[in-house]
Amino acid sequence: MESLALASAVVEQLAPAATKPRRTRAGRPVRDVAPVPSIHLRVAVTWVSIFPLVTLGMTITTLSGPITAAWPTWLRALSLTGVVVPTAVYFVVPRVLALSLRWLSWRRRRSAAAESGREIRVGGAR
Repeated sequence: MESLALASAVVEQLAPAATKPRRTRAGRPVRDVAPVPSIHLRVAVTWVSIFPLVTLGMTITTLSGPITAAWPTWLRALSLTGVVVPTAVYFVVPRVLALSLRWLSWRRRRSAAAESGREIRVGGAR
């Protein structure tokens, strides 16, 4: 449980630092604001997203030994990053970032409710 509390504390520090008002075409601000994740949260999410992809890619490259063993290092790196970077940018990072922002907003609502003394409903119970 201590590691979960430590992880929660670390993620709280990586929480969105600011909000960015959206504007219409006329340049007028819209009342609601979209959360802008901090640079630290984006770095953590990118690393968490890319690490497993690189690990999987290196494993596949190693298992395909006879095919890629003769390739120069730069060509193996080019082929690995050619797959990992687009996969991470278009598929993995946006989903992990959305999940982390949803989790952070849930934690904030939960802590705000606890501070105000309200009881939190779990699931769909009414």
